[in-house]
Amino acid sequence: MTTDIITSQDSAVILSEIASNAGAIMLANGAEIYRVEDTVERIIRSKENIKDVDVYSAANVIIISFSYKDEIHTNIRRVKARTHNLYFINKVNSFSRNFVRGDYTLQEAWKELQHIKNDPGQPMWMQVAGSAISSGAFLLLLGGHFPDVFIAFFVGLVSYIISNVFHEAKFGFFLVNFIAGLVVSIITLSFKQFIPTIEVDKIVIASMMAFLPGITLTNAMRDLMSGDVTSGLTGATTAILISTALALGVAMPITIVTYIM
Repeated sequence: MTTDIITSQDSAVILSEIASNAGAIMLANGAEIYRVEDTVERIIRSKENIKDVDVYSAANVIIISFSYKDEIHTNIRRVKARTHNLYFINKVNSFSRNFVRGDYTLQEAWKELQHIKNDPGQPMWMQVAGSAISSGAFLLLLGGHFPDVFIAFFVGLVSYIISNVFHEAKFGFFLVNFIAGLVVSIITLSFKQFIPTIEVDKIVIASMMAFLPGITLTNAMRDLMSGDVTSGLTGATTAILISTALALGVAMPITIVTYIM
Protein backbone atom coordinates (compact mmCIF):
# COMPACT_ATOMS: atom_id res chain seq x y z
CA MET A 1 0.00 0.00 0.00
CA THR A 2 1.22 3.51 -0.84
CA THR A 3 1.00 6.65 1.24
CA ASP A 4 -2.35 8.45 1.44
CA ILE A 5 -0.80 11.90 1.74
CA ILE A 6 1.09 14.28 -0.53
CA THR A 7 4.55 15.14 0.78
CA SER A 8 5.72 17.95 -1.54
CA GLN A 9 4.57 20.54 -4.06
CA ASP A 10 6.15 18.47 -6.84
CA SER A 11 4.02 15.52 -5.81
CA ALA A 12 0.95 17.76 -5.89
CA VAL A 13 1.79 18.72 -9.47
CA ILE A 14 2.10 15.06 -10.45
CA LEU A 15 -1.26 14.32 -8.79
CA SER A 16 -2.78 17.17 -10.79
CA GLU A 17 -1.38 15.70 -14.02
CA ILE A 18 -2.61 12.21 -13.18
CA ALA A 19 -6.14 13.39 -12.42
CA SER A 20 -6.42 15.67 -15.47
CA ASN A 21 -5.06 13.03 -17.85
CA ALA A 22 -7.41 10.37 -16.50
CA GLY A 23 -10.35 12.72 -16.97
CA ALA A 24 -9.23 13.72 -20.47
CA ILE A 25 -9.00 10.09 -21.59
CA MET A 26 -12.52 9.40 -20.33
CA LEU A 27 -13.90 12.57 -21.90
CA ALA A 28 -12.24 11.84 -25.26
CA ASN A 29 -13.80 8.38 -25.33
CA GLY A 30 -17.38 9.40 -24.64
CA ALA A 31 -17.84 9.08 -20.88
CA GLU A 32 -20.70 10.97 -19.28
CA ILE A 33 -19.78 14.30 -17.69
CA TYR A 34 -20.81 13.22 -14.17
CA ARG A 35 -18.62 10.11 -14.50
CA VAL A 36 -15.61 12.17 -15.59
CA GLU A 37 -15.99 14.63 -12.73
CA ASP A 38 -16.59 11.89 -10.16
CA THR A 39 -13.54 9.88 -11.26
CA VAL A 40 -11.22 12.89 -11.22
CA GLU A 41 -12.49 14.05 -7.83
CA ARG A 42 -12.03 10.60 -6.31
CA ILE A 43 -8.44 10.44 -7.55
CA ILE A 44 -7.60 13.81 -6.00
CA ARG A 45 -9.47 13.27 -2.72
CA SER A 46 -7.70 9.94 -2.21
CA LYS A 47 -4.84 12.01 -0.76
CA GLU A 48 -5.96 13.11 2.71
CA ASN A 49 -4.06 16.39 2.95
CA ILE A 50 -5.50 17.80 -0.30
CA LYS A 51 -8.10 20.51 0.31
CA ASP A 52 -10.63 22.61 -1.62
CA VAL A 53 -11.11 20.20 -4.52
CA ASP A 54 -13.12 21.50 -7.48
CA VAL A 55 -13.67 19.72 -10.78
CA TYR A 56 -15.53 21.11 -13.78
CA SER A 57 -16.01 19.33 -17.07
CA ALA A 58 -17.90 20.21 -20.24
CA ALA A 59 -18.13 18.49 -23.61
CA ASN A 60 -14.54 19.25 -24.60
CA VAL A 61 -12.71 20.61 -21.57
CA ILE A 62 -11.90 19.59 -18.02
CA ILE A 63 -10.70 21.98 -15.29
CA ILE A 64 -9.46 20.89 -11.87
CA SER A 65 -8.33 22.88 -8.87
CA PHE A 66 -7.17 21.97 -5.36
CA SER A 67 -4.96 23.34 -2.63
CA TYR A 68 -1.97 21.85 -0.86
CA LYS A 69 -0.32 23.75 1.98
CA ASP A 70 -2.18 26.93 0.97
CA GLU A 71 -0.90 26.77 -2.61
CA ILE A 72 -3.48 26.42 -5.36
CA HIS A 73 -2.90 23.87 -8.14
CA THR A 74 -4.97 24.25 -11.31
CA ASN A 75 -4.95 22.13 -14.44
CA ILE A 76 -6.89 22.43 -17.71
CA ARG A 77 -7.24 19.82 -20.44
CA ARG A 78 -8.75 20.60 -23.84
CA VAL A 79 -10.27 17.60 -25.64
CA LYS A 80 -10.49 18.45 -29.33
CA ALA A 81 -12.01 15.23 -30.66
CA ARG A 82 -14.47 12.85 -29.00
CA THR A 83 -15.43 9.32 -29.89
CA HIS A 84 -17.15 6.45 -28.09
CA ASN A 85 -14.88 3.70 -26.87
CA LEU A 86 -15.89 1.81 -23.74
CA TYR A 87 -12.58 -0.06 -23.81
CA PHE A 88 -10.67 3.01 -22.62
CA ILE A 89 -13.39 4.12 -20.21
CA ASN A 90 -13.20 0.72 -18.55
CA LYS A 91 -9.40 0.95 -18.42
CA VAL A 92 -9.49 4.32 -16.64
CA ASN A 93 -12.26 3.18 -14.29
CA SER A 94 -10.11 0.23 -13.22
CA PHE A 95 -7.08 2.49 -12.88
CA SER A 96 -8.93 4.99 -10.68
CA ARG A 97 -10.24 2.27 -8.36
CA ASN A 98 -6.73 0.84 -7.96
CA PHE A 99 -5.25 4.30 -7.40
CA VAL A 100 -7.79 5.23 -4.73
CA ARG A 101 -7.16 1.88 -3.04
CA GLY A 102 -3.47 2.77 -2.86
CA ASP A 103 -2.11 0.20 -5.30
CA TYR A 104 0.07 2.77 -7.15
CA THR A 105 2.69 5.28 -6.21
CA LEU A 106 2.40 8.59 -8.09
CA GLN A 107 5.17 7.56 -10.48
CA GLU A 108 3.59 4.15 -11.09
CA ALA A 109 0.21 5.77 -11.67
CA TRP A 110 1.69 8.18 -14.22
CA LYS A 111 3.34 5.30 -16.11
CA GLU A 112 0.09 3.31 -16.08
CA LEU A 113 -1.83 6.26 -17.54
CA GLN A 114 0.75 6.65 -20.30
CA HIS A 115 0.35 2.96 -21.04
CA ILE A 116 -3.43 3.42 -21.34
CA LYS A 117 -3.00 6.47 -23.60
CA ASN A 118 -0.67 4.53 -25.93
CA ASP A 119 -2.87 1.44 -25.98
CA PRO A 120 -4.11 0.92 -29.58
CA GLY A 121 -7.43 -0.39 -28.27
CA GLN A 122 -9.56 -2.88 -30.13
CA PRO A 123 -8.12 -3.83 -33.56
CA MET A 124 -9.72 -2.26 -36.63
CA TRP A 125 -10.80 -5.62 -38.05
CA MET A 126 -12.93 -6.18 -34.97
CA GLN A 127 -14.65 -2.81 -35.34
CA VAL A 128 -15.30 -3.43 -39.05
CA ALA A 129 -16.63 -6.91 -38.31
CA GLY A 130 -18.93 -5.49 -35.65
CA SER A 131 -20.35 -2.95 -38.09
CA ALA A 132 -20.90 -5.59 -40.77
CA ILE A 133 -22.48 -8.17 -38.45
CA SER A 134 -24.76 -5.61 -36.81
CA SER A 135 -25.95 -4.47 -40.25
CA GLY A 136 -26.94 -8.00 -41.22
CA ALA A 137 -28.55 -8.67 -37.84
CA PHE A 138 -30.62 -5.47 -37.90
CA LEU A 139 -31.89 -6.35 -41.36
CA LEU A 140 -33.43 -9.51 -39.92
CA LEU A 141 -34.89 -7.52 -37.02
CA LEU A 142 -36.51 -5.20 -39.56
CA GLY A 143 -38.16 -8.17 -41.23
CA GLY A 144 -35.92 -8.27 -44.30
CA HIS A 145 -35.37 -11.28 -46.50
CA PHE A 146 -32.52 -13.59 -45.59
CA PRO A 147 -30.62 -13.16 -48.93
CA ASP A 148 -30.49 -9.40 -48.28
CA VAL A 149 -28.50 -10.05 -45.10
CA PHE A 150 -25.36 -10.61 -47.15
CA ILE A 151 -25.86 -7.33 -49.00
CA ALA A 152 -26.38 -5.43 -45.73
CA PHE A 153 -23.29 -7.16 -44.33
CA PHE A 154 -21.21 -5.97 -47.30
CA VAL A 155 -22.63 -2.43 -47.26
CA GLY A 156 -22.01 -2.10 -43.51
CA LEU A 157 -18.45 -3.37 -43.91
CA VAL A 158 -17.45 -1.09 -46.79
CA SER A 159 -19.17 2.02 -45.43
CA TYR A 160 -17.44 1.66 -42.06
CA ILE A 161 -14.02 1.26 -43.66
CA ILE A 162 -14.49 4.32 -45.87
CA SER A 163 -15.87 6.48 -43.05
CA ASN A 164 -12.94 5.48 -40.84
CA VAL A 165 -10.50 6.58 -43.56
CA PHE A 166 -12.03 10.06 -43.53
CA HIS A 167 -12.15 10.05 -39.72
CA GLU A 168 -8.44 9.23 -39.51
CA ALA A 169 -7.78 12.04 -42.02
CA LYS A 170 -9.27 14.46 -39.42
CA PHE A 171 -12.36 15.42 -41.41
CA GLY A 172 -15.15 16.92 -39.33
CA PHE A 173 -17.79 14.58 -37.92
CA PHE A 174 -20.52 16.11 -40.13
CA LEU A 175 -18.62 15.36 -43.34
CA VAL A 176 -17.58 11.88 -42.14
CA ASN A 177 -21.20 10.90 -41.47
CA PHE A 178 -22.41 12.53 -44.69
CA ILE A 179 -19.93 10.39 -46.63
CA ALA A 180 -20.99 7.29 -44.68
CA GLY A 181 -24.62 7.88 -45.67
CA LEU A 182 -23.55 8.55 -49.24
CA VAL A 183 -21.61 5.28 -49.46
CA VAL A 184 -24.48 3.26 -47.93
CA SER A 185 -26.95 4.70 -50.42
CA ILE A 186 -24.74 4.37 -53.51
CA ILE A 187 -23.71 0.75 -52.84
CA THR A 188 -27.29 -0.31 -52.07
CA LEU A 189 -28.62 1.34 -55.24
CA SER A 190 -25.85 -0.33 -57.23
CA PHE A 191 -26.99 -3.73 -55.97
CA LYS A 192 -30.56 -2.76 -56.90
CA GLN A 193 -29.54 -2.45 -60.54
CA PHE A 194 -28.40 -6.08 -60.61
CA ILE A 195 -30.87 -7.57 -58.11
CA PRO A 196 -34.20 -5.72 -58.51
CA THR A 197 -35.93 -7.76 -55.79
CA ILE A 198 -33.87 -6.44 -52.85
CA GLU A 199 -35.50 -4.14 -50.30
CA VAL A 200 -33.48 -0.94 -50.54
CA ASP A 201 -35.10 0.81 -47.58
CA LYS A 202 -34.41 -1.99 -45.11
CA ILE A 203 -30.83 -2.49 -46.30
CA VAL A 204 -30.10 1.24 -45.99
CA ILE A 205 -31.60 1.47 -42.50
CA ALA A 206 -29.79 -1.65 -41.27
CA SER A 207 -26.44 -0.53 -42.73
CA MET A 208 -26.65 2.85 -41.01
CA MET A 209 -27.11 1.42 -37.51
CA ALA A 210 -23.37 1.55 -36.74
CA PHE A 211 -23.36 5.30 -37.42
CA LEU A 212 -26.48 6.40 -35.56
CA PRO A 213 -25.71 8.65 -32.54
CA GLY A 214 -27.58 6.60 -29.96
CA ILE A 215 -24.86 6.78 -27.29
CA THR A 216 -24.37 10.51 -27.92
CA LEU A 217 -28.08 11.20 -27.45
CA THR A 218 -28.36 8.95 -24.39
CA ASN A 219 -25.38 10.64 -22.71
CA ALA A 220 -26.82 14.05 -23.56
CA MET A 221 -30.10 13.19 -21.84
CA ARG A 222 -28.19 11.79 -18.85
CA ASP A 223 -26.15 14.99 -18.58
CA LEU A 224 -29.27 17.16 -18.82
CA MET A 225 -30.97 15.19 -16.05
CA SER A 226 -27.82 15.55 -13.92
CA GLY A 227 -27.91 19.33 -14.32
CA ASP A 228 -24.99 19.54 -16.77
CA VAL A 229 -26.98 21.71 -19.15
CA THR A 230 -24.10 22.92 -21.34
CA SER A 231 -22.79 19.42 -22.04
CA GLY A 232 -26.30 18.02 -22.45
CA LEU A 233 -27.31 20.61 -25.04
CA THR A 234 -23.98 20.19 -26.84
CA GLY A 235 -24.45 16.42 -27.02
CA ALA A 236 -28.05 16.71 -28.19
CA THR A 237 -27.07 19.20 -30.90
CA THR A 238 -24.24 16.91 -32.01
CA ALA A 239 -26.65 13.97 -32.26
CA ILE A 240 -29.03 16.05 -34.38
CA LEU A 241 -26.21 17.13 -36.72
CA ILE A 242 -24.96 13.55 -37.12
CA SER A 243 -28.48 12.35 -37.93
CA THR A 244 -28.90 15.20 -40.42
CA ALA A 245 -25.59 14.38 -42.13
CA LEU A 246 -26.53 10.70 -42.46
CA ALA A 247 -29.97 11.59 -43.82
CA LEU A 248 -28.54 14.00 -46.39
CA GLY A 249 -25.94 11.48 -47.49
CA VAL A 250 -28.52 8.74 -47.96
CA ALA A 251 -31.14 10.95 -49.58
CA MET A 252 -28.93 12.57 -52.24
CA PRO A 253 -28.24 9.48 -54.44
CA ILE A 254 -31.79 8.18 -53.97
CA THR A 255 -33.25 11.53 -55.04
CA ILE A 256 -30.97 11.73 -58.07
CA VAL A 257 -31.76 8.17 -59.20
CA THR A 258 -35.49 8.73 -58.68
CA TYR A 259 -35.36 11.93 -60.74
CA ILE A 260 -33.40 10.28 -63.56
CA MET A 261 -35.62 7.18 -63.66
